[in-house]
Formats: sequence, C-alpha cells, structure tokens
Amino acid sequence: MVEEPKKRGRPLSEKSLSRSKKAAQVSKEDKQEVFDFWVRTLKSSARRKPILDEKRSATIGAAIYDYGVEQCKQAIEGCSLSPFHMGRNKMNKRYDDIELILRDSEHVERFLGVYDSQSDEKEPW
Repeated sequence: MVEEPKKRGRPLSEKSLSRSKKAAQVSKEDKQEVFDFWVRTLKSSARRKPILDEKRSATIGAAIYDYGVEQCKQAIEGCSLSPFHMGRNKMNKRYDDIELILRDSEHVERFLGVYDSQSDEKEPW
C-alpha cells in the first residue's frame, strides 16, 4: 500500500470548505458566464486577458450559489459604477478583481447597493 504524501501548509478552513462545496454545485457554464461578463465589463482593455483558475472558479461558484447569476452580474456592474473602485482614489489604483467583488456577502451586497442606487437614479419617476 502506497501512502499519499502529506500536504504542507495550513489545512483548509471551514469557510474554504464551504466555498468549495457551494462552488461544486454550480455548473461550469454559469461560472464561465459570470467570469466572461466580468472580463467584458472590467477587463476588456487589459493587455493580458485574465484566466478562470480554480480559486476564481470557487469564488464565483460560491457567489452564484448564494446570489444567482444575475445578481453576481449586477454586483460586477455595481463595481464598475463605483469611482473609487475604478481608480479615483489616493493610490490611483483600480480595485476591480472578481475575487474582491464576490469575496463574501458583505462585498456582493455593497456592490449590489451601488448598482441599485445608480439604477434608481436612471428611473424617470
């Protein structure tokens, strides 16, 4: 019997396990759809096109599991509407990574709030 080599480093936290379990229940097509929307919305002018790796896939999958595809897209759109996250800050740095936008419920809901506030201003009520 061959023993498997022990993995080095810290074991996965409960949060990480939960994120991967959620992500495993979401289709690859849905993850790819949200990722492609993020690339089109925020990274279209990037020199190198981002890739959908395991870490991003798990983050996107967990967010889709919790919020659905459309709300994830709205959160990405909300980030694009935030001047601070688009580089109007002291560092002149963009904070628009998919892992930031969909990191946890606090971030998703913050960007959904930005999206909702911008869409409310467009309504001719």
